[in-house]
Amino acid sequence: MKGKLPGLRHFPVLPALALAIILLGLLAISSVFTQSQQLLVDGQDGQLTKTAQSVDNNIMGHFAWYCSDLEYITSRTGFLSAEAAYLDDGDGGSLLYHLRESPLPKTVMVESMLVLRQGEVELSTSGGTDYVPLAVLGRIGAVDIQLWLDETGRPYVALVQSKPEVGYAALIDGEVFFAIAERQTAAEDSDRILVLDCQERYFFHRTPEGIRVDAVEELDPAVHAGLYIMLATQRAGRPLTSFFRAGGQSGGTGYTARLAVLPAPGNENGCFTVGVARNYDEIIRPYQSAAVRMVLCGVTVMAGAALLLVFLLRSRRSHRQAQQELSLLREKAEAMEQLNAQAQALAHRQRLESIGTLTSGIAHEFNNLLTPIMGYSILILEKLPPEDTESYDNALEIYNASQKAKRIVSRLSNLSRKGTPGALRPVRLDPLVEQVLEVAAPVRPKTVRVETGLASGDGLVLGDETQLFQLALNLLLNAFEALAPQGGTVRVSTAWDGERVSLRVADNGPGIPEAVKAHIFDPFFTTKGSGKGIGLGLAIVQQIVEAHQGAIALDSAAGQGTAFTVSFPAAPPEAAEPPPA
Repeated sequence: MKGKLPGLRHFPVLPALALAIILLGLLAISSVFTQSQQLLVDGQDGQLTKTAQSVDNNIMGHFAWYCSDLEYITSRTGFLSAEAAYLDDGDGGSLLYHLRESPLPKTVMVESMLVLRQGEVELSTSGGTDYVPLAVLGRIGAVDIQLWLDETGRPYVALVQSKPEVGYAALIDGEVFFAIAERQTAAEDSDRILVLDCQERYFFHRTPEGIRVDAVEELDPAVHAGLYIMLATQRAGRPLTSFFRAGGQSGGTGYTARLAVLPAPGNENGCFTVGVARNYDEIIRPYQSAAVRMVLCGVTVMAGAALLLVFLLRSRRSHRQAQQELSLLREKAEAMEQLNAQAQALAHRQRLESIGTLTSGIAHEFNNLLTPIMGYSILILEKLPPEDTESYDNALEIYNASQKAKRIVSRLSNLSRKGTPGALRPVRLDPLVEQVLEVAAPVRPKTVRVETGLASGDGLVLGDETQLFQLALNLLLNAFEALAPQGGTVRVSTAWDGERVSLRVADNGPGIPEAVKAHIFDPFFTTKGSGKGIGLGLAIVQQIVEAHQGAIALDSAAGQGTAFTVSFPAAPPEAAEPPPA
């Protein structure tokens, strides 16, 4: 066989080489699939961990918000007065009223507010007192996060603030607490949020029948694999991600789930271990189908993968452009809102300046007219014989009416000025308020009672005593007028916290409607009938407050009374000392 080519005897090697290449290609495809599957797991772990952190932050945010509200509510002056009354005579009606009217019971999560004495529930806004503390989970500021039960064994998360003689608790229903945390933070509809308290007492989770809060001791960790992983993670004290078999314990078809857990010792809230589980079968199923197709037709799959990559890149680019355009639109919308607000503020200021110019001119002209009227009326009074009483009374009426008109003109003049006070000197509010009460006593309606709580002591305000007197008098007269038809109580109080001195005038009258609040400080705005007021009292009050670098706050609602609180920077104690000789 000398005529045969030497290379032909190696011809069977080519199919073997081709087969080897094919096998290598299949191995490469399998390796790529394995790597992509691992990348998928890593990506899902990242998303699950972020979702768990979001749940943790959501829980912490709600707790911090409600704890802050609880501390604020129980430190307000009115609440402290009701608390003192309750401790003195045991009457908790006013205390419950303040708790019911506070923001906490009006939220979705807080079911009831409790009053505690010596660890026992004395009063509650819901009427029930059969609650038992189970465990302390953590603490935020001065508020403990605790686990409580009612008489039916229903668990509650309790925010408990303890004081020497009395304590308060805001009860959050366990199911409502879990439902809000789940609804606000689940990244996908298929995500399952799992929560376990740090004392390992209760397990919060969702089942096909709805949200459940189960006692851990009543569950079998071998059946509830998610609970088993959460218990192990909490005891280990470090985050964990793991697969487990889910769904079978409810009688349905089981599936493989991926679970990410943040243990209570290492997360933000410190009270609950948080887990997020996702159906891994639904996520991996498309990739498994893709692997079969890649084995059967690798080239087609590779081409499809390339096209898919191009599509994803284009989609991402389109998404980025859409986000940039949306960001630009938001910036333009914010700029337009700022311009609109500035334009409204400028228009309001121009209106006030126009009113000031107008009132200044009116005041000047009226003074010119009133001066001769008052002068001639005095001359007439002096020249009238004693027996002509009728003419004397008429002339006196002319003089008195002129005096009233001159006071109105004086108010207009005050309003038209910039509001800079005269000579400033240290003023103590308590003696000044006592003088105001004496001056206003003759005009106090018989059905109105005045209570005082003057506690500013040595606190000094650097200001114009005359203007401060006018401010307090205007607020007091407004309270008298509000209570005149039906009667009531006006409480005048002062306070000094070392930095600011404040004056508060509160009444239990009809209150101020929301539609009126925005205009009460506007000049010439009044709700009184014709001839009963010109609407300058509160405008002048605001002017005096601004001139003294103070602040004024209104607390009022229809049917719930009105309170004006004015505060000024406290003058240093040395301001009260006489200058050196």
